[in-house]
Amino acid sequence: MHGRRLCALLATAACAVLAAPPGERWAPAYSHTSILNLASGLPDLAPNTVALIFGDNLSPVVVSRAEAAPNAAVLPTVLPGTGLSVKVNGILAAIEYASPAAVVFIVPPELVAGPASIVLTRNGLNGPVVRVQLQDAAPGLLPLESNWALARDAATGEWRLPERPSVPGDEVLLYGTGWGPALRRSINLQPAPRPSELRARDSLQVFLEGMEVPRGLITYAGLSPGTAGIYELRFHLPEWTPEDPEIRISIGGRWSQGGLRLRVDPSRPQPPGLRMRSTQ
Repeated sequence: MHGRRLCALLATAACAVLAAPPGERWAPAYSHTSILNLASGLPDLAPNTVALIFGDNLSPVVVSRAEAAPNAAVLPTVLPGTGLSVKVNGILAAIEYASPAAVVFIVPPELVAGPASIVLTRNGLNGPVVRVQLQDAAPGLLPLESNWALARDAATGEWRLPERPSVPGDEVLLYGTGWGPALRRSINLQPAPRPSELRARDSLQVFLEGMEVPRGLITYAGLSPGTAGIYELRFHLPEWTPEDPEIRISIGGRWSQGGLRLRVDPSRPQPPGLRMRSTQ
């Protein structure tokens, strides 16, 4: 199931910020500039966002939820051997990954936009209480590697890699976080049991190389079943899709990060049925 693959990808993303092992006597160290949206890498958070804290002395061990509790119906607030927890406005957050220099957690979905406090505690030692401003939506798209978007073929489930591009007319599936509330309320520490469209679906826009994808080509935007804090977007690539376009989304006027590209090769043969669907 793709939920486990996504959990592993979250852990891989966090590995990029590993540092030297901490001294056990010192409290966790981080700042407001080191709490980021895991997808965008920006200090933009919303309820139900997968977020990253990087700093020093965060965890004595490296462990991911994908390995420790891959099929958990209730997500852990403490991973084995870490002794650490994260609270947002006093609510314990689900922990996806922990290492000496990086912790991945999910901003509790029951929170609302406005000021919030975040604190990481390890074995009774508190790090600094950091104040952040939660947004209604802080959209980010998950990267595969470098500047490529994490994407798959919506029909076959095949991951779209640099060597396996999409073509105009394909229905593609992208993943992200921070997209805001869905019609079915998310519950803290619980993966989404089924798909649920964004409440702000009417304000969602998708752009390829700065050109808006016709709304009629968007088939789904909402929670990704079997995951927590992860959203998915399904849409058909228009016939005019250029090679390797920059992909961005906007929700309520708030944009995902720039510079992320979708692997597309317009020169590859396209089945006639897909060509008809991709026509504006």
